Amino acid sequence: MKPNAFSSRTRCLSLSLFALIAVPAFAQDQAAQIETQQDITRRRQTTVEERPAAESVADPELGEISLVRRQQKPKMFTFSTNQLFSFTSNAFLVRDSTQSALLWNGRFGASYVPYSTRDFTPRITFEQNFFRYDRFSRLDFDSQSLQLDLKYDLTRDDSWFVNGSYGYTRLYSPRDAIGEFYKFGILNGSITNVRTLGNWPVTVGLTAGAYWRQGDPSVYDRVASYASAVAIYSIVDNVQLTGFLRPELQFYTNDPDVSTRTDFNVTVGATLSWTPIRYVTLGATAAYVGNFSSVSLRRYDVATPGVIVAAQIAF
Repeated sequence: MKPNAFSSRTRCLSLSLFALIAVPAFAQDQAAQIETQQDITRRRQTTVEERPAAESVADPELGEISLVRRQQKPKMFTFSTNQLFSFTSNAFLVRDSTQSALLWNGRFGASYVPYSTRDFTPRITFEQNFFRYDRFSRLDFDSQSLQLDLKYDLTRDDSWFVNGSYGYTRLYSPRDAIGEFYKFGILNGSITNVRTLGNWPVTVGLTAGAYWRQGDPSVYDRVASYASAVAIYSIVDNVQLTGFLRPELQFYTNDPDVSTRTDFNVTVGATLSWTPIRYVTLGATAAYVGNFSSVSLRRYDVATPGVIVAAQIAF
């Protein structure tokens, strides 16, 4: 496979996963829904990097030595942005009497890798999000998050790896009268497998994990287990079609309605992306989110088509 095809698929994978985090961002309990998706998604992002061909070096005592593979060092600094413009069929995430709206989610992030080894990569990430609705300005909010990710490769080709992380997030309203209204920490662990399907131009990422979330106020506190599957088909080197699926089983520990609340949340969708230049990607995405809760008032369905503009630079 061509190196630039790998690079394009990596950007497409990040783009499709970004769609997962933005899809549920539409309601009174958006504090729990949106930020949970963001935290989980960032921790399970997979990177299919370019692999250099075998090299040879000469040593005056040992003679010529062939190198099987040289491990690429991760970039120390990464700056990125994702701009999502979407339509939501259910702005308030309710079961009945749904109302639609247009939504803009602007995400700006910066990450730092202080050091790394062949198998271990720690990463510190700061992220700023803005959410704005055209019809329901009372739903507008912003968020800031800081997190530490620890990635350990189980195989030398990076096809299997585990992630452990902790992140802290605060949500606040752009209206001074409200200010900060929610903050939480989330501890997460996952294992991921990334592979290509034979000679086909298809990359598949599979993840299984669990997380523990505690916040203030504590109504969204929960433990959960989840799985995700992302499949990327490279139509040409800079155009990809991506399908994604993420089911999640959530056990709420401090719900005000019932102490035994359990939700099953599933996201499914697809993204078509185009990378005209190396650091910029344009995409169209559509997704469905269904939340099936033991508390009937918490059940909802939402469909969200949208367009995405993404950019990233690392050095």
